[in-house]
Amino acid sequence: MSKEVNVDKAFEQELKGKMGWKCSCSLDIVDKECSLKKVTCKACGKVFKTNRDVNYCFDCEKKTQR
Repeated sequence: MSKEVNVDKAFEQELKGKMGWKCSCSLDIVDKECSLKKVTCKACGKVFKTNRDVNYCFDCEKKTQR
């Protein structure tokens, strides 16, 4: 039992163009590097990801600000 999907090729190409894809086989979105970096908290040793320039996790950062 095979169903044929009615796909409007012009509409599909227009959507891909708006999304920045060059062709249907382009995977530019998947290939991009993540802007987050892994950081190990100096107080508790918890490993977390962040885009900020910090040395402490959120919990330990709150404790040090008190």
